[in-house]
Amino acid sequence: MPVGQVIRSHSNIYYVLVEGREVECRPRGKFRLDQTQVRAGDQVEVRLEPDGEGRIEKVLPRRNCLERPPVANVDQCLVVFTLAEPEADYLFLDRVLVHVEQAGVDVLILLNKIDLVEPEAVDAFVRTYRNLVGYPVLPISAQQGLGLDELRPHLVGRISVLAGHSGVGKSRLIRALEPGREDVRVGEVSAKSRKGRHTTRHVELIPLSSGGLVADAPGFTYLEFQDIDKWTLRDYFPEFVRRQADCRYGDCLHRKEPDCAVRDAVEAGEIPETRYKNYLLLLEEVEAMKRW
Repeated sequence: MPVGQVIRSHSNIYYVLVEGREVECRPRGKFRLDQTQVRAGDQVEVRLEPDGEGRIEKVLPRRNCLERPPVANVDQCLVVFTLAEPEADYLFLDRVLVHVEQAGVDVLILLNKIDLVEPEAVDAFVRTYRNLVGYPVLPISAQQGLGLDELRPHLVGRISVLAGHSGVGKSRLIRALEPGREDVRVGEVSAKSRKGRHTTRHVELIPLSSGGLVADAPGFTYLEFQDIDKWTLRDYFPEFVRRQADCRYGDCLHRKEPDCAVRDAVEAGEIPETRYKNYLLLLEEVEAMKRW
């Protein structure tokens, strides 16, 4: 039985790439009884019908699964961020990075709209998140086409999901990578709020002409830490993990404990103070949620 990959869905119809062609499929009736969810990115066994349509017989085990957006078997998350239009929201960025770390997915930060800010601001961001935190960062401008040649090799043969606030340029980036995809809507930043408008309503895996799939998904708004507690949150800050063994206490939360190597690194400028402050804010949020 052929195996395909779900690239999008509408109502109870799933569109699956099977042997290089897109097949319209319906799931087995028992999926609803078993509460089996089929998501974009799922590898599925398909029974092909004489009329050219198909039936999903089985959802194969997933390597991973993101909840926001709901997509499975992701190889990397392209976190799209801007310093202007919309203005930088570092707390939101760090919140997204925590969720991606929890899912065990590789991260590539795309600093978009670099044509709107001074080079010094771009360099400062790269120093913070690449040099001090440890994430790969690629400055780009989807509007101007800057950095796209450097981005394309990262996409070949991989499932990538775009994450970031509405208005940071996710849909425009897809249009820049695939000019023929005129069906991908591009929104503008509101002149009043300086925030973006949602232009994507559902998850869709878009095949790239150079190989690979990119998930165009609804803009992130608010992510809750349902499966994270105060003891695991610190593990999703990689710059903390590299220093935790040097703390006096193994269960150090890096807040008020004596001889904390993480706080020492913050004071020494080896960990960004903004990241540390955002960690403390997220820690308070996690603790408040767990009280109920």
